[in-house]
Amino acid sequence: MEDFRAKTLKEAFRLCDVNPLSGQGLERYYVDLAPVRKTEAIEGVNTVLDFQEPGEFCTILFTGHRGCGKSTELQRIRRQWEKDFWVIYLEANEETDTNDAEYTDFYLIVIKQIEYALRQRGLRFDARLQKSVEDWFKEITREDERSVETSVSVDAEASLGAEAPFLAKLMVKLLAQIKGADKQKTVIRQTLQRDISRLKADVNLLLLDAYKKIKPLYPKGFLIIFDNLDRVPPRVGDHLFFDYAAQLRELNCTMIYTVPISVLCSPKNIANTFGTDPHIVSMVNIYQLERQRCDLNYTTEGLTQLAKIIQRRVDIDLLFESDEQVLDLVKASGGHVRQLMQMVRSACQTASTRQHSKIQPEDVEYAVKQQQFNFERFVPDTHYPLLARVCLTKNITKDEAGQLMLFNTSVLEYNGLDRWNYPNPAVRQSQLFQTALEEVMSHDA
Repeated sequence: MEDFRAKTLKEAFRLCDVNPLSGQGLERYYVDLAPVRKTEAIEGVNTVLDFQEPGEFCTILFTGHRGCGKSTELQRIRRQWEKDFWVIYLEANEETDTNDAEYTDFYLIVIKQIEYALRQRGLRFDARLQKSVEDWFKEITREDERSVETSVSVDAEASLGAEAPFLAKLMVKLLAQIKGADKQKTVIRQTLQRDISRLKADVNLLLLDAYKKIKPLYPKGFLIIFDNLDRVPPRVGDHLFFDYAAQLRELNCTMIYTVPISVLCSPKNIANTFGTDPHIVSMVNIYQLERQRCDLNYTTEGLTQLAKIIQRRVDIDLLFESDEQVLDLVKASGGHVRQLMQMVRSACQTASTRQHSKIQPEDVEYAVKQQQFNFERFVPDTHYPLLARVCLTKNITKDEAGQLMLFNTSVLEYNGLDRWNYPNPAVRQSQLFQTALEEVMSHDA
């Protein structure tokens, strides 16, 4: 069997990239973490898609901390279902401004992507339906062929292709403006929202027309995966997934939205607004839960399984002084996959800079310290007493501060038969946290 593991520090640095696995990387380096996540999020999504009959559509919410491995799992879901669904995988941050996203943005993205997908297969929307939709857009946006042609960039024109209809070019122009100046963004969104019922009806008519055309090849229709929506700030997530849940779930195709984990800690109840429970990819559980203790012991199973992520990519014997350094990195990650990869890369870089042939204990210590310093730079001082409380209670407050701590990963969520929270190790080792913990414990005594 061919060995694809890194043999040099440079190779290890490159292979421990924080980007999600895809293509050959999925086959070579994927490690199934489901047994130590203690959740069935991925299996749950697959079950929903399996139970869905042709002509039925549903909305699936997929959540977890940024960097926990959601995108890699979505790539596996994409691959598993591409024979039953026409899968369109999108990175939301490439399509719109995730710091200020609106539900109408997704309608435009869906039109653009479905039209392009059909055209790639030599298919088209029904001509009369497409003209009706184009005429409505021309009326409300006051755009026409000439205004669109003169403003679509050369790169966009090339990616669209020579046969792109007016509708496709208009979607590209509007989405470019939404990602651009604030004034243009506001005007476009307000224009669309004035007749949102018509916009939604047109999008759904286009989706049904597209479904009829692809049904012989893909009986379950389109599966659109909106990844990286977990990057939207808590206030935007609250606005999108609570105020406009109906608009996001009433489209005639199957949708998977990656929602920010912060929405789980809202009293508005995400399951109630969407009518479905979110599928949660929690942290890899490396701890033995004891609610009475702040300083938890580790589980051998969790440490061993998470260490496989490094072992699958790196020749440990060649590049680490001992297995102990690998375990130190795993413990310092708190079960957070991206944080683990970041520290491995940092250790590789530090070892190479210091002209070490292998990663030494001091290289690992430096990498762990850099994570600590990073958190100290952005965690507000007012959060440390709250973080100490989380450490003692294993639970997070259901308010704005709690949502922010989940969003910035200063607090991590663990799941399974027992749901609980725990501060990130990078936070717990900080003197600011230790001082706050002593004060909270002294106050409670």
